[in-house]
Amino acid sequence: MLDHLFKPRSVAVIGASKDVTKLGSVVLKNVIEGGYKGSIYPINPKTDKIMGFKAFPSILGLGEIDLAVIATPAKNVLETLEECVQGNVRTAFIFSSGFGELNEAGKKREKELAFAARRGGLRFVGPNSVGIFCSSSHLHAMMPEMAIRPGKISLVSQSGNIGSQTLYRGNELGMGFNIFVSSGNEADLHIEDYIEYLRWDRNTKIILSYIEGLVDARKFLETAKRTTLEKPMILFKGGETETGADVVQSHTGALAGSTQIYSAALRQSGIIKAETIEDLHDFALAFNCDLYPKSRRIAVLSRGGGWGVIAADASERAGLELPKLPAEIASQLDRLLPPYWNKKNPIDTVMASGFTRMEKILDILGRWKEVDGLIILGGFGAYFARIWDEKEVAKVSQKMIELSRSKVIFAVSFALNEDSEAVQLLRENNVPLYHDVKRAIDAYSKLVEYQQYLEM
Repeated sequence: MLDHLFKPRSVAVIGASKDVTKLGSVVLKNVIEGGYKGSIYPINPKTDKIMGFKAFPSILGLGEIDLAVIATPAKNVLETLEECVQGNVRTAFIFSSGFGELNEAGKKREKELAFAARRGGLRFVGPNSVGIFCSSSHLHAMMPEMAIRPGKISLVSQSGNIGSQTLYRGNELGMGFNIFVSSGNEADLHIEDYIEYLRWDRNTKIILSYIEGLVDARKFLETAKRTTLEKPMILFKGGETETGADVVQSHTGALAGSTQIYSAALRQSGIIKAETIEDLHDFALAFNCDLYPKSRRIAVLSRGGGWGVIAADASERAGLELPKLPAEIASQLDRLLPPYWNKKNPIDTVMASGFTRMEKILDILGRWKEVDGLIILGGFGAYFARIWDEKEVAKVSQKMIELSRSKVIFAVSFALNEDSEAVQLLRENNVPLYHDVKRAIDAYSKLVEYQQYLEM
């Protein structure tokens, strides 16, 4: 059924308008400019053409429609949804707010929507949704106007604002998205329905979610348990404090719950729990790489001693291991590094090697069989862009990409030179880049945790 939602053959925009300030105009424009190839039906009884497409006075008489976008005032939504049922519409999503997030009367209206839809076999998203996106069908039926990079990450968010900003920041970090759905108040379809769909979706490698509460926690956890055995699921939960839970009621109307109970249940279901939005992005970057580590053993390569100290602290706190350098590896590094290098892991190159020897150093560390991952600190910031040849730095990126086929490779640079060829190469080849060493190591530890969960 949800194929009709995410991969529709036809889309009707109810409330489409020539007035660019109206929601119906924004959504129709996004659907058209997003490159959707199916049939588009603007619905507006007051005009005969909108944005070059023939407009229709009603959804009735159009035949079977896969997806109806409802961008009308809340007071008209029930009547509109009943017409969709009568007109043989398969799925819908409702932008309109003013329902269960307001009061008990609003919750009653949501129940009326759900009853009308189910009576006709129609499933819907929302109300109080900002829309949906699917890269494989070129469907950009959203309120926010933004370019979304296609990829293998899918996102389900009960908050439209959080979801949109997660997409926007993800684009900046080089993350690509396959499906996004702003689930809103979930009067009909619930978050576990989307998770189940994404579990089977071949174009989804990682599932991200932002939740504030669950209608059926047991069903959600059972769905999550099945899903995490096949692909990682990373979740950030809002409304964990008493004050936050109270705000949730006026946002989506969801029922929040105990932090301790949620955390324990999520862990048992194999869900990776993010504590911040930054965690959500950090962990997604990590899981988007092509390998997962088989052990907790890592090597850290630093261009300065201080960052190595911070990495050592972060590694121990995250439960990662920094094994001693084997004599053979140390001997090979001796030929490339100054006599005063530390001969320890983290490896401090004392800024002496420039980039001319980095490829050889990486080759040596790539042959260290006892470690599954390598975290490289520094070298991709604006400072290095001024003193080293960009082509030389790009060669180091190429070597890291080559090594990422056999080891998990992370890069950290406090001030990334985002426009450089070196950074773009790493982004395009799913080598995670971080601004902070602790965040990189915490993200790496989640890969270890997930791998161990799969092996249980």
